[in-house]
Amino acid sequence: MSGRALTELIVAQPWWLSGLLLAALPLCRQRDDEQVFGWTGWLPPDPLGLWRARLEIALGMLAIVATVLGPAGLASPATTIEKTGSGAEILVLLDRSASMDSALQEKGAKTPLTDKYAEPKKRKIARTALAGFAAGRPHDAIGLMMFSENQFQVMPFNMRPDMIQAAIQAGGVGSGLGNTDVGSAMLAALRTFDDRPDSGSRIIMLVSDGGAQIAPAVRLQIADGLKRNRIALYWIYLRSYNQPALADSDSAEFDGVVEVAMHRYFRSLSTPYRAFEADNQASMQRAIEAVGRQQMLPITYQLPVPQVDRAALCYLIAALACAVLWLLRRSTRSGVPT
Repeated sequence: MSGRALTELIVAQPWWLSGLLLAALPLCRQRDDEQVFGWTGWLPPDPLGLWRARLEIALGMLAIVATVLGPAGLASPATTIEKTGSGAEILVLLDRSASMDSALQEKGAKTPLTDKYAEPKKRKIARTALAGFAAGRPHDAIGLMMFSENQFQVMPFNMRPDMIQAAIQAGGVGSGLGNTDVGSAMLAALRTFDDRPDSGSRIIMLVSDGGAQIAPAVRLQIADGLKRNRIALYWIYLRSYNQPALADSDSAEFDGVVEVAMHRYFRSLSTPYRAFEADNQASMQRAIEAVGRQQMLPITYQLPVPQVDRAALCYLIAALACAVLWLLRRSTRSGVPT
C-alpha cells in the first residue's frame, strides 16, 4: 500500500465502523489463559511465552479490524499527482465530416476515384498516422476532439497510452457527419486550454481534408485564444488531387477557394503556425513525423489517479492473521499437558 493510501483513506459505509469495538475482545481474559500449575513461583521466567501471548492478542485484534473494514468499503480516494517531463499538450482536432470517408488518391492513379473502397479512406489513414504519433510520444498529454458541423470531445487530456489509442480508434466508428465548421471547432478546441495551468508547450493539431469560411468575429476570437493560451497551430491538410496545393496560396487564381483562404488567415496570425500537405499515406506519415519533431519542451502535467478499493486487501490481512493465530494456538495446546 502506498504512502498516500496509508494517510488518505475513505469508507463507503461508515456505520460498519461501529464493529471496531469488537477488537477489544482479545484483551478479555479467557479460561484457556488460566495456569495449569497450582503455584508458579518456582517457574523460570518465560519472556518468549509472554511475547507470544501478546502476539496472539495483536493478531486477534488485527483480524477483527480487517474483517470490519472490508465490508465498510475501505478505499484510497481518487486524486491527481503532478509530474514533470519533456513533451507537449496536444489537442488533436480531427475532421469527421463526410468528405473524410472518401479515398485519398493521387493524381494519375489508375483506380477510379468513385470506387471509394479501392484506396484507404482519408480518416483511416489519419487514424493510423495519429496512432503511431501518439505511441512515439509517451510523455505528451493528448486530447482528442472530432468535428463536422458540430464538435464533440472524445477524450480529455491524459497520458494513458491505452486510452489514447482507444480514442483514436473510435474515430473509425460510423460514417461521416454533414459538412465542416472549422471556426466553431477551433473555438471549442481553444476552450479546452482555458482552465488548464500553462505548463509548457501547447499544440492544436488540425487534421482535415478541407477548409471552411470563418466569420470575421470568429477569426478574432481564434486569434485571441491562440495568443492568450500560447498555442501553436498545425494543420495537416489531406489534399485530394483535384484540390489546390497550399504552396500556391499566393496566386490570385485561388482567391475564392476556402482552403486557400483559411490557410492565408492562419498564416497571418501572430502565433506559430505550420501547414503540412498529405496526398497519400506516405506523405501523411511524413507530415505527422514532422509535427512530432517540433515540440519537445519541459512540461508539467496533472495525472489522475482513480479510487482504489482496499476491501480485498483487508480480507487478505484478516485471513492471514487468522491463519497465523490458528497455528500459534495449535502449537501451544499440543505442548500443554492435560
